[in-house]
Amino acid sequence: MPDIVPDRELLSIMAADVAGYSRLMAAQERSTVETLKAYRACFREHVARFKGRVIDTAGDSVLAAFASPTSAVECAVAIQDELAQRNANLPPHRVMEFRIGINLGDVIADGNTIYGDGVNVAARLEGLAESGGIMISGSVFAHVQDKVGHLFVFEGRKRVKNIAAPVAMYSVVPSHERASFLDRRRRRKAALLATGAVLGTAILAWAWYAFVPHYGAPSAEILPLRVFRDCPDCPELVEIPSGVFERGSPPGEPGHHTSEGPVTRVAIRRSFAIGRYPVTFGEWDQCLRESACRHKPNDRGWGRGTGPVFYVSWNDVEDYIAWLRTKTGKAYRLPSEAEWEYAARAGTSTAYPWGNAVGRKMANCKGCSEDASDRTTPVGSFPPNRFNLFDMHGNVWQWAADCWNASYAGAPADGSPWLNGECGKAVVRGGAWGLSPDDIRSARREGDSKDLRSGRRGFRVARHLP
Repeated sequence: MPDIVPDRELLSIMAADVAGYSRLMAAQERSTVETLKAYRACFREHVARFKGRVIDTAGDSVLAAFASPTSAVECAVAIQDELAQRNANLPPHRVMEFRIGINLGDVIADGNTIYGDGVNVAARLEGLAESGGIMISGSVFAHVQDKVGHLFVFEGRKRVKNIAAPVAMYSVVPSHERASFLDRRRRRKAALLATGAVLGTAILAWAWYAFVPHYGAPSAEILPLRVFRDCPDCPELVEIPSGVFERGSPPGEPGHHTSEGPVTRVAIRRSFAIGRYPVTFGEWDQCLRESACRHKPNDRGWGRGTGPVFYVSWNDVEDYIAWLRTKTGKAYRLPSEAEWEYAARAGTSTAYPWGNAVGRKMANCKGCSEDASDRTTPVGSFPPNRFNLFDMHGNVWQWAADCWNASYAGAPADGSPWLNGECGKAVVRGGAWGLSPDDIRSARREGDSKDLRSGRRGFRVARHLP
């Protein structure tokens, strides 16, 4: 009797799961389960409306199949648009966002179950999508690009686990994000035009910087971001645009610690402002003069003007931030760890924003310059990164808003602070004077008691933007 050959079908596969599900469950189990049930019902309704079928709903995932790639993409956009509306009515700690991946591929059908590379690729695409986002394969894009009115962004060709050939990937802009996406694109074009208008000046500046010794000169690649203050005594701020980056470091990076993994894709969904420099002794002392800060840190005789403030604990910093809030009416805070790393990397993926080698005279650390690093240096003594931020590396460790966790497993992927874990400790980033070059890498992180006052611990502020 001949063997029975399984049925094969060419299907559009949609794979989806909840971003940060473990974090949501740990924070509020019952409400998370209720929200998941309601959102799964939304999936079922839209999948049926677009003539698809739900294959599986194990754990926090949804697997569905469609005969048409167009139907699969239209369904995914409709789902993300509706879930965005529902999330807008939830408090921030209960927001539940799905990531969706779609692939067109050959699958083996066994009853209502499907197997094969077509399913595997869809699952990998889902894992690479942003929270609340949609990622499709090149095979899907080829079918839908002229049939739907949505915007697509080519994300490159990438290798995915257990798939031999690289997969072309495109993110789909949901309808509710279309206006903001186009606005960001217009701003980028305007920035490029402005850069082109001063290209001649930039070339001359580059030549001067390259051939004339000038310690701490700014890079010709600095982006034209808004720099501002909310009051004469407030720290200078830089407006940081939204974007996506790879957080952490791979095991092969020299100096890698296990706390820097796993490497995860993080989407900073809204622009924010962050201090152009670490807060200085001079700025802290103004808070003291107005009786808003209670602790007067020792400057070790190094001067209280433009040196970065240190000997301030995470708890001390809360007084300073409360003072700024009262003074300005603005939502000042510490940056989240994800915001800090995004700002420090400034669009780079190397160990440092200037490359994979620490170089010379780029930061204050042991072995980073010809001079011994036995104390802090005035803020702004070294070149800024592309976001026009100074001293993101070296000089003083900087407090972040997040509780300490020994890895990124389960960490928020939307740029928000991680407020679960060892919350008697907080994250510090950036390394400090007297430490090795490995300790000032973009990915380097530590966790310290919130009561710790150290000669190597300081901070910079951040705030929400309207």
